[in-house]
Amino acid sequence: MEKKLIVKVIVAVFVLSAFLIVGCAPSKVKMKRETVDWQQERAMAQRSLERFDDGLFYVYEWRPGITAAIVADLKDTERTIKSGVGWRKINTRQELEEAHKAGAPIKAKGAMRLYRIEGDDGEVWGYFFAPYNIWPYSMVDDKTIELGTIPEPKAPGA
Repeated sequence: MEKKLIVKVIVAVFVLSAFLIVGCAPSKVKMKRETVDWQQERAMAQRSLERFDDGLFYVYEWRPGITAAIVADLKDTERTIKSGVGWRKINTRQELEEAHKAGAPIKAKGAMRLYRIEGDDGEVWGYFFAPYNIWPYSMVDDKTIELGTIPEPKAPGA
């Protein structure tokens, strides 16, 4: 009886390993800093306003008027970024511009940075604009991710 259990565990581990090697498991997504030049990042944020119709935009706010992050999901890819709890879809250019400006209080402390969201294969899923490179997400499947909540930074001295 014990031998059968050991054999089943070994077979299960082997099958799971084969799936991971072949690529049947969902791929990972990573963030890469788009640029380190703040002027170029500002220009790209402006370009996102001009090309609003080319993507879906989501914003996460810690409190009303304090933007924690903005995510752009590119429409022209097969991959999808879904909004999660606390995220809301931006419906107009004006809302997007307000979300960028709402990051201004954070800019004085840590500066909003632009990151490229890409898969293991190098395909770009979208863009992440935030003061911290904390980007919680969960894989729904190999072509869909769902955004998670972004923890608010602790107050100095807390």
